[in-house]
Amino acid sequence: MNEPPYPTSLVLLASVTAVGLITWSIMNPVAPAKVAGDQPAPAVAMEAKTVMEMLAPAGPKSKTDRLLVEAEQMTLKRPQQAASWIQLGDALVQKQRETQAPVWYAQAEKAYQKAWQIEPQNTEALNGLAWVYGGRHDFKESVRWAKLALEVDPTHPISHGIIGDAAVELGDFERAYESYQAMMDARPDLSAYSRGAYLVWLSGDSRKARWLMQQAIDAGGPHAENTAWCHTRLAMMLFHEGALLPAAQAVEKALRETPDHAPLLLMQGKIKVAMDDEAGATAAYQAVLTQEENHEALVGMGDLHLLRGRKQEAEAFFQRVEKLHLSNAKQGIHDHTQMARFYADHDRELEKALTFAEEHAQTQNVYEADTLAWALYHKGEFLRARKVIEIALRAGTPDAEIYYHAGLIATALKDRPGAKKLLARALSLNPRFHPLHSGKAVKALDELAQPLATTE
Repeated sequence: MNEPPYPTSLVLLASVTAVGLITWSIMNPVAPAKVAGDQPAPAVAMEAKTVMEMLAPAGPKSKTDRLLVEAEQMTLKRPQQAASWIQLGDALVQKQRETQAPVWYAQAEKAYQKAWQIEPQNTEALNGLAWVYGGRHDFKESVRWAKLALEVDPTHPISHGIIGDAAVELGDFERAYESYQAMMDARPDLSAYSRGAYLVWLSGDSRKARWLMQQAIDAGGPHAENTAWCHTRLAMMLFHEGALLPAAQAVEKALRETPDHAPLLLMQGKIKVAMDDEAGATAAYQAVLTQEENHEALVGMGDLHLLRGRKQEAEAFFQRVEKLHLSNAKQGIHDHTQMARFYADHDRELEKALTFAEEHAQTQNVYEADTLAWALYHKGEFLRARKVIEIALRAGTPDAEIYYHAGLIATALKDRPGAKKLLARALSLNPRFHPLHSGKAVKALDELAQPLATTE
């Protein structure tokens, strides 16, 4: 891609004035203690299955699996060294990133907790716990631990990155820009570039976002998975621009290095569906499901069957989605936003969809607001839906689904000019944005183009 050579210094903050989002104060009251005795204590006790037990029956297959086993053995040899537990925590984090399986969060927390108990001022332990809480969407605790790490090392790039991650999820883009810029100033690497790229994309600048993500890919990381994740994000950006072939090529290139990478395979499945390649999409989604039950893969397979009119086969996958949700609930894994989206997308369990979505009724997060507005629309609460969808639209995130939802809400409120504009925007971004909804968007826009019937 022939992108302009943007300067890395201040490349993020240059866009902050275009965001125009309300700055939340949710992180400001956090006042981490300065002494170890007053620090927040992780909630999980040090009792868990061994790594080998969790990898059974297949045993260690990947490079990361072998690193996990080696790290666990090191904790047995040197249990009083914080470094041993940090090594295990880092390997568990890597496993979670590769598989997207939430179960690894708990194991990583236990490892970092042990390291923190041995060395309360260890920044790697503090940041590890911050990362775990962030992954669970407990952002207040995530920021608390990251700020404790900054008290030890005020320039630590990972601490700034984690605080930025929380700010992104909370819709506080201005705080996110500041944190990511501090991270980039401290250490411009794959982690800093990729975080900045996603934030810039959320803010509506696809071109600069793709350039930054390519910088991340070129920088490389300590694990092939790190670079694979950046390829996934780049493909996502291309997909949302309707550039399906370049998106597919980005994924295929990365899969040659990391063939089992779940996020890459999920992205490949989505692209293949949009390209009307049922066999390719099925292969990608099933490759994920052979590793672990996965919400996105199950919904993708169900939608693929619905697209072909196979309702019974689709329902079998949707029942697996419900079963996974129940399993997640038993483990304390929060998946309510994605379940609300699933229900609304498929016009089922609409009361539950709204209940789940309204857990974030005060959200400034783009996708939480979009999901809430979509659930409200399906319940006929059009005025409130319009108010909420405006939050999702505010940043200019180039995602056709958001504009499609906004277009249907405007149609329901008889705002024909607004609806036409929003639906046209959705289809101009990517006319194949969703297997079930793209056709509906075309039909809705065609109906709006017809003259209104007049009564004599």
